[in-house]
Amino acid sequence: MFTLSIGFIVGAISLIAATHALLNKRDSISALAWVSFCLILPLLGPVIYLLFGINRITSKAQRLYLIKNLKEQAETIPEPVGTHFRPRSLVGEIVTGAGLCSCTDIQILENGEALYPAMLKDIGEAKSRIYLSTYLFQNDSTGKQFAIALSCAQLRGVDVRILVDGLGAIAYPPRISKKLRELNLNFKQFDPVRLIPPSLHINMRNHRKILLIDGESVYTGGQNISDRHLLKKPDNPIPTLDLHFRFTGRIVDDLEHAFLKDWNNCPDVTDEQPLLPARTNNPESQIWTRLILDGPNENLDKLNELLVGVLSSATKRIWIMTPYFLPGFDLLGALVGARLRGVDVKILLPQRTNIHLAHWAAQHNLRHILAKGLKVYSQPAPFIHTKAILIDDNYALIGSANLDPRSLRLNFELGVEIFSKDFNHAISDYFEEKLKTSIKVDENNLRARPSWVRIRDAVAWLFTPYL
Repeated sequence: MFTLSIGFIVGAISLIAATHALLNKRDSISALAWVSFCLILPLLGPVIYLLFGINRITSKAQRLYLIKNLKEQAETIPEPVGTHFRPRSLVGEIVTGAGLCSCTDIQILENGEALYPAMLKDIGEAKSRIYLSTYLFQNDSTGKQFAIALSCAQLRGVDVRILVDGLGAIAYPPRISKKLRELNLNFKQFDPVRLIPPSLHINMRNHRKILLIDGESVYTGGQNISDRHLLKKPDNPIPTLDLHFRFTGRIVDDLEHAFLKDWNNCPDVTDEQPLLPARTNNPESQIWTRLILDGPNENLDKLNELLVGVLSSATKRIWIMTPYFLPGFDLLGALVGARLRGVDVKILLPQRTNIHLAHWAAQHNLRHILAKGLKVYSQPAPFIHTKAILIDDNYALIGSANLDPRSLRLNFELGVEIFSKDFNHAISDYFEEKLKTSIKVDENNLRARPSWVRIRDAVAWLFTPYL
């Protein structure tokens, strides 16, 4: 009788979990996978679904973000006078409800050798506030330099706030959390991972990278605070190529707002700072930008929707650099449609990535991508972590997001649209430089891989929604 009761309870739990997945998942493939998992593996399936399958950004947090979105609408310009950005610029306007922001200058900073000295110089000269948000902040030589510089700034009376993702803070040693606390820095973890009480939402991470200085300049892009971005460091075990960008102008306000929204959403923040715009647009600007925030708290997959729209607007070229490439059917369809219109579509990927499962899944997916006639190039080591998309000759999209389901559906990410011929040309030169040392991926070579490799890659591909 007791065994029968236990069996009934376990069965009921499996049925409840399967029903929840059926009613709440947004696509049929994911729903079928979770329903099957919960029913085939009683108890274990529901537990794993509880940990990884449910979006637990609470309704309270969703309301908090949405209220702030309404309150912080600052001045934007739908169509700056003398520009010809439409209809492409209309895509982001519809997705975000905001027009364009002027930008005074954008500096392109390649790898830690160019980025970290610029950041540390600005930190050393900061007068009022420094806001740093990063996925990784490691306790290596680079991390220690930043910790000391931030501590010195705080001792001068600068308002220093450091936000590190809760999983990134513990999953990538050497960890710096203890050192930051020893220096008495104002440091918080975004959605910290805990055993007691257990964290039931470890999938949704803050992958945004922001360093704001005095509301005058802001850095964003793909680089973390880590020695791995120092390509010339002799003992670097994971040399990682990447770009970061330093912005000045009206766009700085929006990135400051993005940081403060995340900061204010930390559970122990009580002194929420108002998000008040500090500057106006320059109507004569030669560079126009728009911030795209994306995350599981949003009602719309903003970056994914934006990408589908802008890729569909291309008439000359689409050049993509991304470390992880697992596009959904909608993005792949937009790329194939562009190729059929005669658009030059090039995709530049690293030959090897630092996440094996994602790399294996991408290798399996490449066979289908090449079959659609898309051109893919493989960049040999060091690992290229750059995230940039060029469309035609006046549009670029940069930021923290990869082109995979984790970035586009699970993580908190940001992207910056940049309407500028000069910037487009500069990133185009960078792309062409990397292309010179790349190898065009051949479908025959993919098919010629050993059977066990192809099976391994296909199995990894089954987990695509969570990679």
